[in-house]
Amino acid sequence: MKRTTSLACYVLSRSALPLAQRLAQGLASSPWRAPSGRCVKQCRINAPTRICRTCEGHMHAFQHLQDCLTQEYHRHAAHIFLGAAGIAVRVLAPLLRHKGEDPPVLVLDPAGRFVISLICGHWGGGNALARHIARLVGAMPVITTASDSSTNNVTPLTLDLLLRDAGLRILDWGCLPKAQAALLEGRTLPLWDPCHALPEATPPAFKRLTCDEDGPPPTDMTRTSPIPISAAHWRRMPKAKNLLRIAVPRLYVGLGCRKNLPQDVAVTALEELFAANNLEPRAVAGLASVEEKWKEPLLLFAAARLHAPLFVFAAATLAQCDTPHPSQAAGHRFGQKDFSVCEAAALLAAGQGSRLVVSKQTYKRCLTLAVALAAQHPQFSI
Repeated sequence: MKRTTSLACYVLSRSALPLAQRLAQGLASSPWRAPSGRCVKQCRINAPTRICRTCEGHMHAFQHLQDCLTQEYHRHAAHIFLGAAGIAVRVLAPLLRHKGEDPPVLVLDPAGRFVISLICGHWGGGNALARHIARLVGAMPVITTASDSSTNNVTPLTLDLLLRDAGLRILDWGCLPKAQAALLEGRTLPLWDPCHALPEATPPAFKRLTCDEDGPPPTDMTRTSPIPISAAHWRRMPKAKNLLRIAVPRLYVGLGCRKNLPQDVAVTALEELFAANNLEPRAVAGLASVEEKWKEPLLLFAAARLHAPLFVFAAATLAQCDTPHPSQAAGHRFGQKDFSVCEAAALLAAGQGSRLVVSKQTYKRCLTLAVALAAQHPQFSI
């Protein structure tokens, strides 16, 4: 489900309503920018029906908080409860999936004194949102994550934020707490990073291992290493105990297709293509095709499934791109010289310095695919 760029506010008492309205006004004039880059400036105020009946102002009434939250939880960029933290915890519990998927949740006491970052403080930006709202309403932000607390005026490195801000994607969330604990203890993490995707950190967080970009990750070392080994690549890496796998999004998939194909065809084709060529699906930075296909349902479905943008190019532009497998049919269809839609689209989307890692492949005579490797990964994570 695609989220809106709004903050959902749940007013649990009539006395908290003026605070909610003040929050909405403050957010409208001073928006919050989420880690995804979305600008959050709208505040949807939800309140029990009994409050909405007797109060002025635009509000959304609900009969039962649990039902309301179940319907709204994954629709909004963030949520804030004006009431007791215990109530928020109880209604949230059945809805929580994973810190990489859940939106941040805050609690603001009805008097407006404290704003608590409750869920997804790091990855989702809840801690930053708590500080922003605290400034809007004159409250004190309450941040409890250890990696956001300073000791001896030194702020510990937050590993998930470092990876997120570098545009990288965590595959083994279960390994992250152990790695973060090692950093909090002042230890350095062994790092296998042949792509040089991870930035240097201050203080130094990684001990870089000697590696070859075409070589395998150090899975044997994980058996004896006392702390997790981080491994970053765009290739598929085998899961191993004590290995924190990190996807480097440098792959761009070009697609050419017939009209009105079943929407899951492209996803199935991509899964088979990536498995056969040892590529990591989470390393896909974008899909690409000819501009006549920008509304094709199977391409939109694949882009949504992979959380990747869809790029489209004019046929004339694609025809100017040199590719190893030009198609006479494509040239005739678009009135151009012979060219390959999938190969050219992949290369153009990947940008200057890119190269094909999978040349044109045909899937069930209805879909063509190619994969290009960008010279470097984009500084965003979808």
